[in-house]
Amino acid sequence: MKKTPAPTAKRLLSPRQYRALRELLKGHRSVRDLFNKVRCNGVPQLIAALRAKGLVIHSVEKTGLDRDGQKIYYGVYSIDECSVDRATELVEEYEQREGLV
Repeated sequence: MKKTPAPTAKRLLSPRQYRALRELLKGHRSVRDLFNKVRCNGVPQLIAALRAKGLVIHSVEKTGLDRDGQKIYYGVYSIDECSVDRATELVEEYEQREGLV
């Protein structure tokens, strides 16, 4: 038997999800950017939780150089245009629920 999702499954459930989604609404963000802004470990798990809410979040592997000139690989996340309206709704709902507006 398939379980019915809890009523809160489609809401932002934590300040971390809220901060991550606000950052993603501003544009492309690397894992490091999200780590620094959201202030939590487990950025990929955080993105997975947002995707589970029905948001389409893309991840692209980029290459660059570290400060020693060594080649590095890093991930960059972005919200698909089809999810921007829903992401904005989630952020606004969270702000109202938490009294942030």
